[in-house]
Amino acid sequence: MSPSDRPVSPATNGEPPVPLHDPARDHVHNSHIDAHEHHVDVGAAPPVQPASNRRMLLFASAIVVVLAALFITAFLPRRAVSRELAAAAAAPDASPTVQVVPVVRASAGGDLMLPGTIQAIHEGAIYARVGGYVKQWHADIGSTVRAGDVLAEIDAPELEQGVQQAQQQVAQTQAALGLAKADLARWRSLAADSAVSREELDQKTAAYDAAVANNGAAQANVRRLTEMQRFTRVTAPFTGVVTARNVDIGSLIGANGSTGSAIAAGGSAAQSAGSLFRLAQTDTVRTYVSVSEADAPSITAGLPADITVQEIPNRTFVGHVVRTAGALDAASRTMLTEIDVANPGFVLVPGMYAQARLHLVHRAPALIVPASALVLRSSGTQVAVVDSTGPGKATTIHLVPVVVGRDFGGTMEIQSGLTEGATIVSNPNADLTDGMTVQVVARSSPRP
Repeated sequence: MSPSDRPVSPATNGEPPVPLHDPARDHVHNSHIDAHEHHVDVGAAPPVQPASNRRMLLFASAIVVVLAALFITAFLPRRAVSRELAAAAAAPDASPTVQVVPVVRASAGGDLMLPGTIQAIHEGAIYARVGGYVKQWHADIGSTVRAGDVLAEIDAPELEQGVQQAQQQVAQTQAALGLAKADLARWRSLAADSAVSREELDQKTAAYDAAVANNGAAQANVRRLTEMQRFTRVTAPFTGVVTARNVDIGSLIGANGSTGSAIAAGGSAAQSAGSLFRLAQTDTVRTYVSVSEADAPSITAGLPADITVQEIPNRTFVGHVVRTAGALDAASRTMLTEIDVANPGFVLVPGMYAQARLHLVHRAPALIVPASALVLRSSGTQVAVVDSTGPGKATTIHLVPVVVGRDFGGTMEIQSGLTEGATIVSNPNADLTDGMTVQVVARSSPRP
C-alpha cells in the first residue's frame, strides 16, 4: 500500500492533513522492506508466482475425463456381455450347438497298401553229388545260365577207378553165370535119366539163380557208378542268374558233395553253407505280403495288385495274387500272401523292399465315422448319437459304446455299436453328457 492510500486526519487550523498511524500496516510495510532488503543482500532467486485456480481446475477436469473414458470402454462392454450370457443361460431353449454326420458304409471296392519283399520265383543252392577237386568252373556271379548248362567240373579219380572195378565184377559174374547155366543143363539131362537125385538138381538150379542175381547186381553197380560220373559235371537245374559262387579251381569237395572252402564270391555263409553255387530265376518274381485279419477274407487267387519300388520311380509293375497261406499267423494275426509279378528286363532284384497295392472287393463293407467323432473316456470308446436331425431343432444325444476297427486316418472303422444311417455328433466336446439337449446346425458326410 502506498502512502497516498493511507487514511489521513482532517486538517485543522489550515494545516495540511496528517496520516493516521496504523501499527499493522506499518508492520507489513516494514517486513516487506526488510525482506526485500534481505533478498537483495543474499542474492536469492526471484519470487515464485503461485499457480492460479483456473489452471488447477483444468488439470482436474482432464483427469476426470480420462477416468470416465476408461470406465466406458472397459466396464460397460463387459457388463453388457455378462447380461447377454446370463440371458442366454436363463433362456428356456439354451443348448450347445453341434455338427452332425451320418454313419455310412465304405465303398465296396478299395485299395490296400502293404509292404512286401521281392523274392525270385525259383531259387536254390547247387551242391555236388560226388567228392573230388574242382577242375574248372564255367559260371560266375551275375552269369545267366540255362537249364542243363555246366557250371563246374569235378575231378574224381576214385570214382573212375570204382567204375572200372565194377565193370570187372560184371565180367566175373557173367563168367560164373555161364558156368552155372552149363551145370544146370547137364544136371537136367542126368535127372531125365534118373542119374542124379532131385535134391542135386535143385542145388544146381539155385546156383544158377544166384549167378543170375550176382550178375544183375554187378551190372546195376556199374550203372550207378556211371551215373555218379555224370555228377562230376555240375549243371544248372533251371534257367536263371548265378547269385553266388562259393568254389574256385582246386577247391576240395567232400564225400557228401559239399565244399569246405570259404565263400569265393557273393552269397552268404548262412544261405549257401557248403554249396558250390546259388541260382535264382528272376524273369518272374514273387512278392510276399502279410494281410491283416480284417482284410484276409477279401484276398482271393487272381486278385490284381500293383507293385512299386522306391528305387525304380515312376514305374508300376502289374501282378496278381497266386496263393495264400490259408491260415493266420498266431503271433501277428496276419495271412501270408504271394503275388507273382512279371519282371521284364530283370529290373526287379530279389531282396528289394516293395509296396503292394491290392485292389480289394469287400464282401461286407465296414461302417465308417470321422475320427473326431470318437469320445475316449474311462468307460471306453463312445460315440454321441442324436435322436433327430432336423436343422435348427433341439435334439437329445446319447453316448453309445462302440468297437473300433481299422484306422484310415481321417475316418475310423466301426465294427459294432452303430447302424448304417444313424446320426452322430462329428466333433463332440468334453461337456456333452448323455441325455443332453443340443442344437443341430450343420450336416456333413465322412469320406472313407
